[in-house]
Amino acid sequence: MNPLNWCIFCRVVDNYGDAGVCTRLARELALRGHSVELWIDQPEILTWMAPEIAPNIKVIPWYLEHLETNPGLEHNAMDVIIEAFGCEIPSHLKEMIAVQVLKGKQLTQWINLEYLSGEAYAERNHGLMSPLLSGPGAGAHKWFFYPGFTSHTGGLLLEKSIRQRIKLNAKIKSDDQLLRIGLFCYPDAPLEELLREIGGEERKFNPKPVICIPKGEAQDLMKQLVSNTNNNGGANLADTQLSFLDALTQDQFDDMLWRNDLNFVRGEDSLIRAIWVGKPWIWQIYKQSDNAHFTKLNALLDLLECPLFVKEIHWGWNKYENYTFILPSQFDIEKWSIWRQWCIKIRSNLLEQADLVTQLMNFVDEKRQKTVES
Repeated sequence: MNPLNWCIFCRVVDNYGDAGVCTRLARELALRGHSVELWIDQPEILTWMAPEIAPNIKVIPWYLEHLETNPGLEHNAMDVIIEAFGCEIPSHLKEMIAVQVLKGKQLTQWINLEYLSGEAYAERNHGLMSPLLSGPGAGAHKWFFYPGFTSHTGGLLLEKSIRQRIKLNAKIKSDDQLLRIGLFCYPDAPLEELLREIGGEERKFNPKPVICIPKGEAQDLMKQLVSNTNNNGGANLADTQLSFLDALTQDQFDDMLWRNDLNFVRGEDSLIRAIWVGKPWIWQIYKQSDNAHFTKLNALLDLLECPLFVKEIHWGWNKYENYTFILPSQFDIEKWSIWRQWCIKIRSNLLEQADLVTQLMNFVDEKRQKTVES
């Protein structure tokens, strides 16, 4: 595929997952020789998330006043526009694409990159075309591209560097002792239960683990909980090392996950990062007011053929129904072995699937052959 000009539009809704996915996508496209413009409404995030972004990526602030009009927006040369997670590209870009249609060919491929899901609709809707029947883009069409865990979806973000890392670590034997935990979660996670599991009298972990907690609301809450626990004579955390980390770049975050024996992750981006590590992980899904997140959680666990006890751990961590968060003892060798083997199996299966960027490039190339080259 010849190098193309890509434009990725990203709006950060409330956390940093949208920015994380879009930045990783931009970086991988750039590494494969493409030119990328990343339009993002909170560009300051990238100063700590991706300070050394590729030279062929141009980061452009996309503030509210730029949503509809901006003299610098000249995208007639854009081969691909990525509308990340339905963020709605500016009206004049829709008009630009519609004008192409009126002239006979839609030269700019307009793609809505959707959220990751293990639900069946991801397969049903992946690759479908959506024509615009009204508004500024009337006559144009965009394509829906769904990331996913099966061969009938758009795959997962998997950088060549991560694939190489997996190969290099393939022969490293897992330690039977669980010593290092990464804690990346939303602040409504059952952190008190976690502290009881780690520091309780049952001695589930010996020696007790190092818990690495990246900067954020959950870290602030954990500091307060630890202070309250120590002051009120709660769980004995004296020999548990809590490592409160600064804001991490994407590369640093990935490195942290690879060093850990168990990773608590949240949302979309960090879940995929943990899966590529191939060690036990616990996922906290983004909470929705109508509890739709439980359907999404269970769909993924079922799709990945999750062992029942691992499902129960996830149910407790996500406060599903009446489940309580409980970790298996470090000395329950059978359960930890099953958990590790399951993670390795998931990773091995997903490595057989073409990654998201490769599939996206092929998808665009196929559509361009029917427009630009026909």
